[in-house]
Amino acid sequence: MRGVRVKSKLIVAGLCFCLSLSPLVGCAASEPKKNADFSGISSVCELATLKCYYHNVAESREEASGIFGGLLGTGYKKLWMEYSGIVEVGIDVAQVQISQPTEEGVVRVHIPDAQILSISLDKDSLSDPLVDAGLFTEVSMEEKTNAVASAQENMEETARQNTSMLAQAKERAKRTIEGYIVNAGRAIGETYIVEWE
Repeated sequence: MRGVRVKSKLIVAGLCFCLSLSPLVGCAASEPKKNADFSGISSVCELATLKCYYHNVAESREEASGIFGGLLGTGYKKLWMEYSGIVEVGIDVAQVQISQPTEEGVVRVHIPDAQILSISLDKDSLSDPLVDAGLFTEVSMEEKTNAVASAQENMEETARQNTSMLAQAKERAKRTIEGYIVNAGRAIGETYIVEWE
């Protein structure tokens, strides 16, 4: 009888011990939340750069001058050269600001308006210059270079005034950045929502 009581007490003690541990079941140390890594944003912004091709004409003209200019065309010269230019439009990555995600997974992003990043001449597209000159008159290499430089400035101004192209470049950057942020979240098992500031 005494053996049964001892066994009963041991069983009750064992149950009490197990019940005292039950609140601790599943209380393993939770893993710290991983921080999002947005360090690749520079590359993403470069991928979002929009390249636009412009066909342009460089032109230079000088009227006849001097006493015989009107009769012989001395001093008269005109130059035309066709070429293509590449205008790169995008956002300045130095002005992009990305916040760390909130508890709800909201990532706030600020990006500037799109701008002209660069303008370059496609040298392979440069045609041989067409020259019309009066008697004893030649077009110099410097005049050809100045004509192309002037046409480049004109092309840049035309691109700056193309608000539709600038808006398209900003939207493209926003879509690319949003995809990057969402994928960065997925990589660490988080769902991120982008809010634009």
